[in-house]
This record gives sequence, C-alpha cells and structure tokens, in this order.
Amino acid sequence: MSEFSWVPSYVFTETPEFKTLVSKYENGSEQRRAVRSAPIRSWQLLFSNVPKSVYEAINSFFLSKLGQLESFTWTNPNDNIEYTVRFGDDKINFERNAFNVYSFSFQLLEVL
Repeated sequence: MSEFSWVPSYVFTETPEFKTLVSKYENGSEQRRAVRSAPIRSWQLLFSNVPKSVYEAINSFFLSKLGQLESFTWTNPNDNIEYTVRFGDDKINFERNAFNVYSFSFQLLEVL
C-alpha cells in the first residue's frame, strides 16, 4: 500500500522525460547519447474543492516529508503502478475557497 494514498481530482498532468546529451561538432554534425533508457516521470496533481480533513492530512504529510527532502510511495491512478516519488518543491500554496473547502496543487517527481 502506498504511503501517499489520496486521489487527486481527475485533471492532472503526467510528463515522461528523457535525458539526451547532444554534442555539436565544428563541421555542424551532432552526436546524441541517451543518459538513461527509460523516462523519469513527473506529475502535477490537483486537489480541487476538498474538505478540511483532506487538506490537513496532506499538509501534515508534506510537513512530515520536509518538503522535497524525503521520498515516499504513490500509486498513479492512471496506470495503477506504484512509484517512488518526492515532492517537486519545498512549498505548497493552499487556497481556502469557502468554509472548510480547499484547493491546491503540487508536483511529484519520480525517484530512481
């Protein structure tokens, strides 16, 4: 079971990213080399109009991980695969939309 088990709103962004080294030569040619054979993934999760209990739980979890310092496990709802991830930043902006209703988003980065 994943450590981070809250399910975001259905609108979220998933980004696979490869790392390629490109060496350019004086004659105009290029050499390309893959740094890794598989992409590293990142996700932008959106929690929209969630109750105060969800806000408090995710905020406590974020604080317990010291922002992006510690990694944790999360299951992607798109493919049901568990990934080891970390927060993409050391801060999250929480918006209070109404009494006990909050919205916020943050990035998760895959850790290899």
